[in-house]
Amino acid sequence: MTQPTKPNVGGMQRPVMNPTFVEFHHTTAKWATCWQYVVRGAKWLSRSLLTNPFAVRKPEQPVAAESPAKVLVRVAVSWAIVLPALCVVSAVGLVTTGTHPAPPPALLDPNSQGCYFESVTFNSADGTELSGWLVPAMDARRVIHEKDKVLKNRRPAIVLVHDVGQSPQQMLPLIRPLHEEGVNVLAVALRGCGTGTARAAGATFGLKESADVAAAVDVLRRTRFVDPSRIAVAGIGTGANAALLAASKDPSCKAVIVVNPIKSCDEAVVKRIAPRGRGLEWMKPLCRLTFELMYKVNADELNYERYSAVLGTKPSLVFDNGNPYLLSEGKRVSEIRMFCRKNLATQDRPAIGSAR
Repeated sequence: MTQPTKPNVGGMQRPVMNPTFVEFHHTTAKWATCWQYVVRGAKWLSRSLLTNPFAVRKPEQPVAAESPAKVLVRVAVSWAIVLPALCVVSAVGLVTTGTHPAPPPALLDPNSQGCYFESVTFNSADGTELSGWLVPAMDARRVIHEKDKVLKNRRPAIVLVHDVGQSPQQMLPLIRPLHEEGVNVLAVALRGCGTGTARAAGATFGLKESADVAAAVDVLRRTRFVDPSRIAVAGIGTGANAALLAASKDPSCKAVIVVNPIKSCDEAVVKRIAPRGRGLEWMKPLCRLTFELMYKVNADELNYERYSAVLGTKPSLVFDNGNPYLLSEGKRVSEIRMFCRKNLATQDRPAIGSAR
C-alpha cells in the first residue's frame, strides 16, 4: 500500500544545485561578524586611550575644555602603558607561530625507496617523545651473501636530521644509497614535527634539537646490530646545527655531515619569526629576546663559528651552497656515500651491486 504524498505547500521545491554555496555564505557571514567585533574593540580602545580615566564629574556637569598640551600628555602616558604590552603580545605570537610551522604532509617513507624500515619511538633528554625510521643494513641480499655471519656482524650507523618545518621525508634521497653502502640509518623526526609532545615542544632551530639527536645516537648505540664506535650524524639546515651541537658534546661521534647550516640565531629569526616590511626592523631584537626567554636557551650557541673545532677534529663533510634540493643531486649523494665509505669503514659494498 503506497503512502500518500505530502502536498507541496508554498510552491514547487527545487533541488539545490550547489549545496556548498549555502555553507560558504554562512562562513562568510561568520567572518563578517567577527570583523565587526574587531572593529568595535578597536574603537573602544581608541576612545579609552583618549579619555581621562581619572576624571570624576556629575551627570549634569558640563564637560570642561582641556588644553591641547594636557590632551597630548594624557594620550602619551596612555600609549606608554599600552604600547609595550602590545609589543610583547605581538612578539610572543610571532615566536609561537614561527617555532610551530605547519608539518608537511607525510606521503612517502623508506618503503618507497625499496628499503625495509621499522618505526621507533624514544624520548629526548627533557622527556619530549620523538619518533623515527630505523632502516637496518641487513636485508635479504646480505642474508644470502653472508648467511650466518649476518647475525654476528655489527655495522656502522648514521642519524639523519631534517630541517625546521620539514620531516624525515626530506632525508629520503640519502636512505637508499647509505643502506646500499651497508650503513644502518635512523631518520629522526625532531621536536616541532609530527604530533603529541614533539609538536607542542616547538622548534628551536637546533638548540634543543641537539638533545634529540643525542637521544637518537643513544638508540643506535643500544641496537644489537650497530657498531657503537662507528656512528655518524648528518643534517640539513637547522638539522645541521643540531648535528654539530650534538657532535660537539659527544667525543665518540665518528663523523659529521653538514648541509646548508644557518650561521646565527639572527638568521633564523629573520627567516622564521620576525615580521618583514619597512619600519619593522626594530622587532628583530625583541623577537630574539622573546625566543630566548620562552624556550630558555642561549641564542649565541647557534653561531656557526663556534663549531670550527668540531669540524677540524672529526672527519667532516660540509656543503654550504644554499641549494635546498642538494640532497636530490646524484653527484652530492655520491660524495656523501664515498665519505661514509671512507670514514665509517663499510666493508660489504661489493655484495650490493649498486651504483658506484
